[in-house]
Amino acid sequence: MRFYVSLRSAGACALLASLGALGLTGAPATATAATAPQVNRSNVGATHSPQLLQQLAGPAGAGGPVMSGARNAPIAGPAVGAGSVAGAAQGVDVASFQHPNNAAIDWTQVAGDGIQFAAVKATEGDYYHNPFALSDLAGARAAGLSVVAYAFAIPNGGSSGSTQFSADPVVQADDLINYLTSNGATVPAIMLDIEYDPYAGTDGTPANSWCYGLSKSAMVTWISSFESEVQAKTGWLPIIYTPAQWWTKCTGDSTAFGQAPVWAPVFGSSPPTLAANPATLPVGWSTWNFWQYTSSGTVAGIPDAQSTDLDQANPAMITLLDSGLRQSMPSRSTVAGSPVGRQFSASDSSGQTPTFTATGLPPGLSIDSSGQVTGWPGIPGTYHPTVTAADGLGGSGSASSMWTVSVAPDAGPSGAVRLATGGKCLNDVGNKSANGTQADIWACNGSTAQQWTYVKDGTLRLHGKCLVPPSSSPASGAKVVLATCTGAPVQQWWLTYPRSINSSLGAIPITLRNPASGMCLSDTGFSTGNGTRVVVGSCNGFKNQAWTLPAGPVSSQIPGTCMDDSGNQTANGTKIDIWSCTGGSGQQWTTEPDGTVQIHGKCLDAEHGGTASGSPVDLSTCKGTGAQQWQLVPGGGGASLMNPQSGLCLADPGNATVNGTGLQIATCAGAAGQAWRAQ
Repeated sequence: MRFYVSLRSAGACALLASLGALGLTGAPATATAATAPQVNRSNVGATHSPQLLQQLAGPAGAGGPVMSGARNAPIAGPAVGAGSVAGAAQGVDVASFQHPNNAAIDWTQVAGDGIQFAAVKATEGDYYHNPFALSDLAGARAAGLSVVAYAFAIPNGGSSGSTQFSADPVVQADDLINYLTSNGATVPAIMLDIEYDPYAGTDGTPANSWCYGLSKSAMVTWISSFESEVQAKTGWLPIIYTPAQWWTKCTGDSTAFGQAPVWAPVFGSSPPTLAANPATLPVGWSTWNFWQYTSSGTVAGIPDAQSTDLDQANPAMITLLDSGLRQSMPSRSTVAGSPVGRQFSASDSSGQTPTFTATGLPPGLSIDSSGQVTGWPGIPGTYHPTVTAADGLGGSGSASSMWTVSVAPDAGPSGAVRLATGGKCLNDVGNKSANGTQADIWACNGSTAQQWTYVKDGTLRLHGKCLVPPSSSPASGAKVVLATCTGAPVQQWWLTYPRSINSSLGAIPITLRNPASGMCLSDTGFSTGNGTRVVVGSCNGFKNQAWTLPAGPVSSQIPGTCMDDSGNQTANGTKIDIWSCTGGSGQQWTTEPDGTVQIHGKCLDAEHGGTASGSPVDLSTCKGTGAQQWQLVPGGGGASLMNPQSGLCLADPGNATVNGTGLQIATCAGAAGQAWRAQ
């Protein structure tokens, strides 16, 4: 069975190309004679560099011949399926050399000989197109094989007479993609073959040069630029074919590309490992995805049957070969604290309804079984999530991406942070901005020392600095201070209720809880005196930990939507709805320590005291009734607003995104339309 895994966002559907599920369209083209190679470009017809074969075979008298020329001379090795990993998928790697005298490959015979996937050399540099590549890719797909098209990289370009060959990685990537789509075909999975310079000694580099005359850092930049161009044009990362020795010498063992699958050439009966020997897995990958284990295989249907590269796919990837190699979705970028709502979908050839799981999502995000990713990512950094769709018949498909969470800008509701006792406000001692400046409580005076900004990533900022405990594991009573903002959990304060509620208070206080330490922002000893230092302490449910943030939006988990006072009115009975987040006065809510949510001095109210699911909410004079009590049910920086009188939650019915949709109370279900956050 085959899966197509895709991501729907903002009405667009980006289909992820896959190794097994996507192939070339149309009838196979007729094979034509290979174009004569350019001067000093004799390697064009071969799959890989002769220097690679020499390195893998070893020197003469040490277990293998010394290789010369472009022809992939035979090296003793196992036939299909021999000396390899049990259950692994079998593959071949072909170029124009596998078409002696323009003979065609019989891909039906190839498939009948147990081959499940094929890598086809398509281009070399920007000067050569394998004339058999398009027909081989189409023929292999028609025979039921999964396919990969690859570019043999020439990072130093060159020239032949007045003809210049580009060294630009973007030019070489575009040349590959343009050639693959020249007959209207769909781009298959792509591989970058980056290895030994086959023209060392004739291209201006020394005869023993491996690295095209590039420094390690320049080579890493070259590979990164090629990779980025392929991802930008196709939506996924290329596989990287590279030998471990070359990778060490020419990239300095770069670990920057481990997100992409690796294709490792290691001749012999043992797959590449992390063992410290020359024939090992390239540094930067923890396991092999594809393995070329010989260049002299025997495959029915390939004319030059004794000189064919044989490969295997890691057993862990066999299920992915049917649905697509672990390709990458376009990179995602999110500001810390901004709501995320992304829907993944998958079509299954067996008609099953897939179930979704994910690993590696940014903290604060989660995926449900239907493929909906929601949450507020809280911690800046770069993440590499993988989403998998599986059906009840054992089929599955996966897609990976890079997801960057950036530090939130210094913007959000600004004003006083009020303590529930004594009429005091959170205050910057001495109105300073230096790291280490302490905070205290002081009579609310509207000064710049009390103009805090509650940023969407959960940080409290003043003078461009963040309020933090002195460490991620402070002792109870440790004084909070200002520090340079990094977006780390130790700098975040989630608006929530303590897990243990002190029932004697009548109303339930709202606390500012630090997720790194699990402690709450506290007024030392319930003091109301000016200058009392503010500390962190065990969350206790008392009013010395109850704060009111500056008035600002209450945003929905559905991106771009906020709780809204319809028409910005103040009359009792005013409808409360959702609206695009504007920051206007009709969206300036405060979440008060007495359990009410207020705007314009009025309270969010379950209309007419309603307790049935579907009852609308409106604005009403604050009366302290059960219909106006709301408890934050915390979770990941967002929360449901639950009305204790009814046991129901504030809900955007149907997770609607239409401006003006009236809010109501409904059975608490944890849906995106029931997740809210003051910001």
